[in-house]
Amino acid sequence: MLYLDTLKTVNELTNSGMDEKQARTITTMLKDLMDSQFVRLATKQDLEKVSFECKAEIFEVKTDIKALKWMLGTFGVIVMVAIVQHGFVH
Repeated sequence: MLYLDTLKTVNELTNSGMDEKQARTITTMLKDLMDSQFVRLATKQDLEKVSFECKAEIFEVKTDIKALKWMLGTFGVIVMVAIVQHGFVH
């Protein structure tokens, strides 16, 4: 987490010629902005949860692909048997 030394920031702004009230206002706004951005950061737990969810989705997709392969294989055999039975293969 970033740290903003507000007193130092106000002092630097006033030492450079800025009015103290303006320096305090700008420093407060900057601190509020920085604080609000940290709310959006993902935690380790957030990343672990997303990782687990992704792994579960991948497992589901792999299972579906295996089922489709089995179904297509079975369909191919049925088609071949039908062709042979109807005498299309010489």
